[in-house]
Amino acid sequence: MKTIALTEDGDLLFENGDFKLIEGAQDVKQVLTISLSTNLKEWFLNPDLGLDFMKLLEKPSDEEIRSEIIRVLGQEERVEIINDVEIIQDRKLRKLNVRYEVQLINGQTLSEEVVLGGT
Repeated sequence: MKTIALTEDGDLLFENGDFKLIEGAQDVKQVLTISLSTNLKEWFLNPDLGLDFMKLLEKPSDEEIRSEIIRVLGQEERVEIINDVEIIQDRKLRKLNVRYEVQLINGQTLSEEVVLGGT
């Protein structure tokens, strides 16, 4: 399946005056980044999509955050195994670095880092 590529800011990515299309691993990475960056119940077409930001505001432990990240990564049907999730909290800057490694149903392994929040 092909989808329209987005920039890091979430804008549409153009290449040679047309939308850039992505598929496969790039598509999955983009979907996971969007899922981690979306507040739970924010998207009316799928209220189960996204990270529960309220849990993050309650000053949870690293394990509680990790559990919520795993829940979100597990929502993507093309993810077969979540190999690793590492989080680094910067409470002063109100920022969360999430590094994950997942194995897709096609056997491919993806590693990515997503930064959430920040000032």
